Amino acid sequence: MRYLISIASLLGLSVLMIGAVAGQAQQGDGVRRITPAEARAAVAQGKAIIVDVRGEDSYKAGHIKNARWINLNDIGSRAGELPRNKMIITYCS
Repeated sequence: MRYLISIASLLGLSVLMIGAVAGQAQQGDGVRRITPAEARAAVAQGKAIIVDVRGEDSYKAGHIKNARWINLNDIGSRAGELPRNKMIITYCS
């Protein structure tokens, strides 16, 4: 996830992760976690998009409705596809 955060910082994007402990970053990664309810609200208000950074097989097996799939390994080459005016909420397994 550090790679994703580095790319996001370079592009001026705001990246959040859906996590178990909302409001806190895990030690060393600097990424704020939000709850699923907070993610739903941000998306419903048009303030955020959800990006699934898991592998393709995992995405095809099931994903959050309307989530964009960008494999973590491709995030650098596809970062231009992400809106600069919205929060980017990522999730992985």
